[in-house]
Amino acid sequence: MATATTSTGTKATPETEIPDTAQKVRDQVLSTVKKGQQLSLDAAQTWVKAVSALPGSHLTDLPKIPGLPSLPGVDVATKYTFDVAADLLTAQRDFALQLTNVLVPAKTS
Repeated sequence: MATATTSTGTKATPETEIPDTAQKVRDQVLSTVKKGQQLSLDAAQTWVKAVSALPGSHLTDLPKIPGLPSLPGVDVATKYTFDVAADLLTAQRDFALQLTNVLVPAKTS
């Protein structure tokens, strides 16, 4: 059986035993998602190469608007957005675990 862990600072501690079947399903889902992502990247690269060959097709040459500050690059905005999403997911996980501890009595050994 695989063991789920909770990160507390720099140390991971075992929480529960996860059935091997659940771990295999998780691994398969992640593998499938990554394959789909790679297919999307390949398609996007092919599209960009095809479009860039067309005359006057500079996707990055957007007009500047006077008085409006320049926006961060798409990569910076993407990283920031995912950082916010990760923070929200961590906060939600912590909340769900706290709520679980309140609603489910602790096992007494």
